[in-house]
Amino acid sequence: MFNYGTDEDIQDKVYILVTGANSGLGFSICCRLVDEFLNSPQRTNQSLTVIFTTRSPKKGNDTLQRLQDHLRKTSATPSPTRRVTFVPESVDLNNLVSVRALSRRLNDEYPKLDAIMLNAGIGGWSTLNWPRAVWGVLTDLVHEVSWPSYKIAPVGMVTDYQTTTLATQEPRLGSVFCANVFGHYMLAHNVMPLLRRSGQPNGPGRVIWVSSLEATVKMFDVDDIQGLRTTAPYESSKALTDVLALTADLPSTKPFVKSFYSVDDNRTYNSGFGRPRITNDDNSAPNMYLSHPGICGTGIIPLSWPLFYSMLVAFFFARLLGSPWHTVSTYLGACAPVWLALSAQSVLDTAESLYRQNGGGRAKWGSSTNLVGKDTPASTETDGWGYGGVVGSAIVDEDRLRRRKRGAVDLTAEDREEFEELGRKCWQKMEELRIEWDKILDLDEVSPDDFGLGF
Repeated sequence: MFNYGTDEDIQDKVYILVTGANSGLGFSICCRLVDEFLNSPQRTNQSLTVIFTTRSPKKGNDTLQRLQDHLRKTSATPSPTRRVTFVPESVDLNNLVSVRALSRRLNDEYPKLDAIMLNAGIGGWSTLNWPRAVWGVLTDLVHEVSWPSYKIAPVGMVTDYQTTTLATQEPRLGSVFCANVFGHYMLAHNVMPLLRRSGQPNGPGRVIWVSSLEATVKMFDVDDIQGLRTTAPYESSKALTDVLALTADLPSTKPFVKSFYSVDDNRTYNSGFGRPRITNDDNSAPNMYLSHPGICGTGIIPLSWPLFYSMLVAFFFARLLGSPWHTVSTYLGACAPVWLALSAQSVLDTAESLYRQNGGGRAKWGSSTNLVGKDTPASTETDGWGYGGVVGSAIVDEDRLRRRKRGAVDLTAEDREEFEELGRKCWQKMEELRIEWDKILDLDEVSPDDFGLGF
């Protein structure tokens, strides 16, 4: 167990949690965190601990070895490597018991978390419509490799039973919903005591969701929040991610967000044993940010090697044809998430200040590249929210010049109002679901004969 000490003891130690780090984007996020941390002149007196999750200890140990190899190659001398520590953890985000177990370990072993990067997820697709995919790529390349219309997913996929003693009574959970959103949602709430301990010089703790360029509220139904009735459960889950993150600081969602940020009902943090008492002070509440990696080559769609490299070639040609979002490599895709994790709070506030000055709010930050692959974080137009929630045409020059999705229209006041109401409904439903499942998990941890089920 960690010796907590004082805030001064830990202010030069940075702790970041990354989920889904075994390969692809998650692994690249870990690598890029290290590279940018060690190359930052402002962080020469700080140390970095990257806690990364995989689905098994074996995968964790393999990932640890590869990350350590990357660290050795990155640093010309041994000295910088002493400032970086990698810690593997195991979790199955489709298993809420596993999520709760990880939460307890984190709360027991670490003094704080400066950022949690919610990256892990599944696609849920069973196959592709190959004739449609080939025709679309040949005739409409940029659009079809940005917002594909040929992925096929089964309807109604659910997780295994979550509990051992209450399996016959528990409600079922959507598999893609749980892996991509709800498992992370429960984890973030559980580690809120650690996020609330993050402070200067790093600023408030940060909850960083990794979404997708594909996300659109047109594929989301709040009355089917778990995506059990849709043929696009992945897109539905990412749209929900967008709505939650972009509306988290609005007045309409405040009661539910305050409950989510609360530590009063935390089942995984024990304030005894010399640990600091955590309060619900608004000044210690974390900030929530939304990111996406652009379009890069990951294994979320299982493809043979020839098809995988053909996909990368198509991505590269899309970039040459003017797409700002085809990062192609996962390392470039990690640009925006890592920028949100490591930037000074003043940098992030400045980046969003123009949106807020014009009546907007949070932006969706994506990894963008130019023709030669120079990457930068860029605000992304979002259905129902536009650029940073500002009504009307884009107000930032870079946003105006960036290629838009076909059919995109400027945000109207009515669209903005509908998005805010959608956010309120989503936050309310997610908090109700979290509270319900916390009660179920509590009952599963004790003898069910001792309690009425009550859910």
